[in-house]
Amino acid sequence: MSEEILKALMQLFAIIIKQDGGVEEKEKAYVRNFLNQQIGVESSEPYFRLFLETAITDNQGEAVEETRLTSVLDSVKILKLCKQINKTLNQQQKVVVLVRILELINSEYRITKQRQEIADTVAVVFRVSGLEYESIFNFVTTSEVNDIVDKNLLVISDREIMSPPYQHFRAGGIRGEILVLRIPSVELYFIKYFGNQDIFLNGLNVHKDVIYLLANGSTIRFARGQPFYYSDIRNQFHRDTAVQRITFQADSISYSYPDGYKGLHNISFTADQGTIVGILGSSGAGKTTLLNVLSGLYTPDQGAILVNNIDISRDPGLIMGTTGYVPQDDLLIEDLSVFDNLYYSAKFCFKNLSDKEIRKKVNDTLSSLGLLDKSDLKVGSVMNKTISGGQRKRLNIALELIREPSVLYLDEPTSGLASRDSENVMDLLKELTAKGKLIFVVIHQPSSELYKMLDKVVILDTGGRLVYFGNPVEAVIHFKKTDNQVNAGVGECPVCGNVNPEIIFNIIEARQVDEFGNYTEQRKISPKRWEEIYLDTMIPGIPQAPGKASLVNLNTPGWFSQLVNYFRRDFKSKINNRQYVLLNLLVSPILALILAYIIRYIADPMSKIYIFRENENIPIYIFMALIVALFLGLIVSAEEIFHDRKILKREAFLNLSRSSYLLAKISTLVIISAIQALAFVLIPDNIHRASSLAVTGKRTPG
Repeated sequence: MSEEILKALMQLFAIIIKQDGGVEEKEKAYVRNFLNQQIGVESSEPYFRLFLETAITDNQGEAVEETRLTSVLDSVKILKLCKQINKTLNQQQKVVVLVRILELINSEYRITKQRQEIADTVAVVFRVSGLEYESIFNFVTTSEVNDIVDKNLLVISDREIMSPPYQHFRAGGIRGEILVLRIPSVELYFIKYFGNQDIFLNGLNVHKDVIYLLANGSTIRFARGQPFYYSDIRNQFHRDTAVQRITFQADSISYSYPDGYKGLHNISFTADQGTIVGILGSSGAGKTTLLNVLSGLYTPDQGAILVNNIDISRDPGLIMGTTGYVPQDDLLIEDLSVFDNLYYSAKFCFKNLSDKEIRKKVNDTLSSLGLLDKSDLKVGSVMNKTISGGQRKRLNIALELIREPSVLYLDEPTSGLASRDSENVMDLLKELTAKGKLIFVVIHQPSSELYKMLDKVVILDTGGRLVYFGNPVEAVIHFKKTDNQVNAGVGECPVCGNVNPEIIFNIIEARQVDEFGNYTEQRKISPKRWEEIYLDTMIPGIPQAPGKASLVNLNTPGWFSQLVNYFRRDFKSKINNRQYVLLNLLVSPILALILAYIIRYIADPMSKIYIFRENENIPIYIFMALIVALFLGLIVSAEEIFHDRKILKREAFLNLSRSSYLLAKISTLVIISAIQALAFVLIPDNIHRASSLAVTGKRTPG
């Protein structure tokens, strides 16, 4: 938060609470605590003084004790401050500020008419809808949940409630009630606890009646009972929006490379829909290998990958179209534009949509990824870029995002992206999980924001050993406790809320020290021992999967439509490649000219008559023409299939017809080869006829 905005907030807080009797001690304590949370104790004093100075209501510095209407001057100041804040903060931040304002005026339970009118004005300027403002107001001011009627409120308690007017979840081991408020427009969650039990949010104690922001990756723990995770609460609100329930189970999977080296060791975990599962580990730990095994690209040596109890290795046809894969390498057609790459991908996925609907869907996807203004640019190669590396990465992701598969695998989708772009990509993935999708993502060196966006993390150690699976913030606590560190029960910074995932790998890879104080090559804890510690302390839960049934979710067009789409895509990509067009159009005439000049022949130099049957070079010409035809064919087609192998790897998840692809490719090459052959035949023949006419004045016979 900038200095300008923080000063504006202090003045706004002061103007609000000086109404109707001035500042109370509890209100001062609230503001000081707010500043300490935002910028720390040492930096908060100047802003707290500004708050106190603004709260003085007359020239003598005495607070007004009698109740009075808000002055015109204060009203003007409020509008000015709100507009100043409105121009800088995003909508999520403005909702948080509004919650804090209401919490401030409720700190002494003195929500007078004047104070509430100011809060109403702030909500209007911040463009918070009336329904959401009402939900926020009731959530902040209530001390009982019995009278609340709100579908955006979740109550977690240990008692049974019949037909509640809000969402309810019964959980054992809770004394009192936890209230969770969801703000749908910005997908924010706030919690408040009514009770006298010790409850911890990310390792920090939760105080009664205090409102906390439930950030991505947060954990709520109790003295007894199972913890609650951010993903659990979010899924509770979205449980009715998922079209199809998806459960995923990795059951004791192991994998060995062709050279015999074992890349994965007995990995087991489960995941449910509406979850982003991050796969983390040091270089060479087997992250990409695990992703390829989970997606079905690699077949495990032992164990099984089950999606809704379907073994994807034995029955791949039953889940065809349900999964999508975004590899780390580019899967773009370099000679097509950004729009055309996504357009032809969509044509293979939505047979029931018209061309106009597909174009709209493509433009919407490009807009959501910030690529709409680049839609007409040619993608280009990695070495000859037309769009940036980050834009190429986003377009790769868009190829899969546009069809929204139920299970999506991504290999380092944020590598090479700026931090803001990385967050945008993760935000898109979070939107998919809200629709009930299950996403696996390999992520390397995530920032605190990206790390907290993950719902679950799979952490691998050297040799492909599973050393943790579970909540991301809990992972930090798990490894800190194992290492006997100070404040091991705290998973995030109590001031800024950041989580440093590097702590995990520093602990895992810690080295022993010799008698001279130098680090040795020997690790304190071996990968196998880390695996044993995890298995001893963590018991992964297995969700109740639905019965085995086909999950085919394909909407691909028929064979002939695929043939047409393949042909149009291939032909357009070749036409757009000027170098390719010039090379293939010029090589044939040049070879024809050279060959025509070399094999010119007249039997009798004194004769002016050319007789075709007497030309001794004709057999040589025919032989060389065959060689040239083979040469031209090789130039045109030598790399075609190999060039597309990565694209075919991605399209394998769509179960598209390979025969339509091959026939479209052959048709394109036949057309190009026919043009080349025609040029090769006509040019030397016309040269021969022209030279004969120049010599004899007549056309040559035969």
